[in-house]
Amino acid sequence: MGNRSLKEVENLAHRILTTYFCDSDLEFMISTFAADIIWLGGGEKQKAEGRETVEACFRAGKDDMIACSMSEEVYHSMDLGGGCYLCEGISHLQSKPESEAYLDVQQRVTFIFREKGDALETVHIHNSVPYAEMKDDELFPVEASRAEYQRLKSALLEKNQELEHQTQFLEQLYNTVPCGIIQFSKDPRHQLLSVNPMTWKFYGYASEEEYRRNIKSPLQAVETQDLDWIMSIVEGLKLNGETASYHRECIKKNGEKAWINVAMGRIVNSNGQEVIQAVFTDITEQMQIEKAQERERILENRSLRAAIYTAYPLIISINLTKDSYNCFVDGQNFYVFSKEGKFTSFIEQCADSTYPSYQEEFVSKFSQEALLQQFAKGEREVYMELKTKDLRGIYHWVSVHVIYVENPFSDDVLAISLVKILDSQRQEQAKQEQLLRDALVSAKAANRAKSDFLSRMSHDIRTPMNAIIGMSAIGQLKATDLETVKECFHKIDTSCKYLLSLINDVLDMSKIETDKMEMNFEHFDFASFMDELNQIICPQAEEKGIRFEVRQGEGLETGYIGDALRMKQILMNLLSNALKFTPLGGEISLEIKEKRRSGGFSYLQFLVRDTGIGMSEEFLEKVFHPFEQEAPGDARNYVGSGLGLSIVYNLVQLMGGSVSVKSKKQEGSVFQVIIPFQLVTDALMTGQKVDSLPENAAEDENLWQPDTPLSLTGQRILLAEDNELNQEIARTLLEMQGAVVDVADNGQEAVEQFQRQKPGAYLAILMDIRMPVLDGIEATKQIRSLEGEDGRQIPILAMTANAFEEDRKKAYDAGMSGYLIKPLDINTLLSELKNLLMK
Repeated sequence: MGNRSLKEVENLAHRILTTYFCDSDLEFMISTFAADIIWLGGGEKQKAEGRETVEACFRAGKDDMIACSMSEEVYHSMDLGGGCYLCEGISHLQSKPESEAYLDVQQRVTFIFREKGDALETVHIHNSVPYAEMKDDELFPVEASRAEYQRLKSALLEKNQELEHQTQFLEQLYNTVPCGIIQFSKDPRHQLLSVNPMTWKFYGYASEEEYRRNIKSPLQAVETQDLDWIMSIVEGLKLNGETASYHRECIKKNGEKAWINVAMGRIVNSNGQEVIQAVFTDITEQMQIEKAQERERILENRSLRAAIYTAYPLIISINLTKDSYNCFVDGQNFYVFSKEGKFTSFIEQCADSTYPSYQEEFVSKFSQEALLQQFAKGEREVYMELKTKDLRGIYHWVSVHVIYVENPFSDDVLAISLVKILDSQRQEQAKQEQLLRDALVSAKAANRAKSDFLSRMSHDIRTPMNAIIGMSAIGQLKATDLETVKECFHKIDTSCKYLLSLINDVLDMSKIETDKMEMNFEHFDFASFMDELNQIICPQAEEKGIRFEVRQGEGLETGYIGDALRMKQILMNLLSNALKFTPLGGEISLEIKEKRRSGGFSYLQFLVRDTGIGMSEEFLEKVFHPFEQEAPGDARNYVGSGLGLSIVYNLVQLMGGSVSVKSKKQEGSVFQVIIPFQLVTDALMTGQKVDSLPENAAEDENLWQPDTPLSLTGQRILLAEDNELNQEIARTLLEMQGAVVDVADNGQEAVEQFQRQKPGAYLAILMDIRMPVLDGIEATKQIRSLEGEDGRQIPILAMTANAFEEDRKKAYDAGMSGYLIKPLDINTLLSELKNLLMK
């Protein structure tokens, strides 16, 4: 049986007759001709075979065609099998009034159609009118009929052969097509009738027999959750009606899951049986890709929504043309409003909850009219930050950002509104602003303190400088009065030392602030340490009429490991301050005791008490800040840099200790310093290294007293110094000790003079760092690079005003043996030379 309904066949016959007789149009009929078409007409010679011949016959008679109206149509059709159909039509033809001829006749036409792809082609046409030549006694033209019968029989035989070939082709196609084809009965059992190889292979069976043994009905393989809706599809199918398409998940023989796409229809099969036919294809890979893409889309959407909720808890789409809005993201709980509605009403509601001072600007920016105007001018974004009131009447900072949206589908003006709660940002902004204000206040305070410091330093530097200049002038005027001159020199010396102490304070503070202050942990004798401190403080206390007392607790060791020099600097600063601010008749005390021991360290407590002028509670909060002094204008005689206590604080921190102070105005002050010192016994027992602990250190301390004269008689020294006054001072001091001094005005001359002398001619070279032509660093490098032992062994002592640690390191890296800082201390210089003589 064919795949076409008889109704489709008759419709095609009707269309051919209508276009030909009614419209006088040959083209549609000719377009249906098969290549092997046979035509028989009503006349004796009206017959032709083959598309071109039949077409030529019809086109030859085109000019004689009469436009007719057709009525009383009757069609009889049958399925010839093999995709061929017979259709006989009888109709009444009558010429139309506008025709130039008269016709009123009954027309008979017989068609044979054959399936070709999705269409039908015409393989035979027999048209006739009543046979006028037939004799009265003849019922039918026998001879003509027999001849026509034989011709048709032969033509049908040819067609059957062709159909057989087509059948073989279709059978081969049925068995190899890459999709499953199943036919089953339409009765409630839905029994399996036929199945192609692709079906049982897809489900994992080895043969059709195995498949049929396991599957009696194709609906048997449908999953339970899908059975009801698939049954509803099957029951709704109409014969030769529309096919139903769907896809579903299925399970193969081995349990593997797969997806198929099914096209199902109700047809009459080749056996004339009405069946349900299902054609399915494997879409497993496609579904897996789609599911993976769907999962990716879901994750992406959730990620985007999470990000949107975080950034903008309220998002509203707006149609300004239609005055409508729709809230499609609402993750906030501050405000309640309709999720959709009129945009103008929504803006009015928002304006009512806006802080009064922002209402006018809000409406002027976000009303329907305002947004339309701004978008018309080409603006694409409108932004504002404002305060709005929530349900509890609490105001919050929010940002409203309306963005124009391109609309490719209509002329409606669209926008989207992004709303963000800014409370946390505003709080952080306020916090940062407060920090900036605090920093500004601190900076201004620091600037004031530095300005005060510079003012005091100007005063404090000018004071000793004035004494130096004044005493120098008096000494010159009274040169013959030896006592007066001696007194002038004594005061000049005192002023110079005080000036040097100011400079050292500034340099120490600079080292601390640049992290260049280094601690030297060495063994020191505690009794000697205290003696040196007493020798300095006691005379000053007696001179000022102040009682000074030192009290030492029990259990103190004879020696410790630590930085004795920095500890002395800490106590000297505290005791000097106490002397400075304690009036005549007052008292100062230093109390030392062991606070505790832990981990091989002894924590020593130093308490410095005085009965001086004290400090206010306000000043105690910044007493250790640099450049600070309490009411410096009220104490002009209390000269100093204002850095002493800051240096104390930082040195204590570097040594791992702590410092604190208690004080009241006019009642005095108490400074407490606690410093950890390593115990000598513990260090030795654990094998720890004691840095810079020389052998026989105690003996070396007693071998030289700085004020003891040193004889340099016969010793020759090379002095490299470009400043004439400094040359004169150094040469004079050395010659007073009996030395012979050669002077070089720059580093180049020093190198040349050294080269001209015999080896061992000089005891040492005193080398300034900053000199013209060749500086001291380069001169030292050249001397060290000379041939012979003398250049490598000659002691070279730096004499420089560069007091920073990096300058000292550069000097030693260049090969210098010692480092003396200007202004030159004769005792320090003689001590260095003494060490050279003893080697």
